[in-house]
Amino acid sequence: MKRLVLLLTTLTIVMSPSLAKADKAIDGEVIHSASFVGESNHEVSGGVQIIKKGDVQYLVLQEDFKFDGAPDPKLGFTLSDEFVEESLFSGLNHDEGQQVYRLPADFDSSKYDEITIWCHKFSVPLAEAKY
Repeated sequence: MKRLVLLLTTLTIVMSPSLAKADKAIDGEVIHSASFVGESNHEVSGGVQIIKKGDVQYLVLQEDFKFDGAPDPKLGFTLSDEFVEESLFSGLNHDEGQQVYRLPADFDSSKYDEITIWCHKFSVPLAEAKY
């Protein structure tokens, strides 16, 4: 029974949403750093970083992050001003403040040149941060 509980706990942690709890910045190697600019008449500002710690990469929205809100905002990536739909990895959980998201294990930042907040409902960019 203890093994079953341990297995279920492990599966729950592994399959949890990509938002990681963070009361402070993630220590690790900063791979990219940029600032958001609003798109599609949205006001968005604040810094964002991709940080690597060990074998895990995180997308970190900085404490100064502010987003004016929109329906169905998602996080993903763009290459040469073309949003890559397959790059979507998480919904945006808060409209402001520091947030830490774990990136997929196979994520390769060299395939993209911008972090994008994407409105999935209307298929338009809400903000971009070019790195």
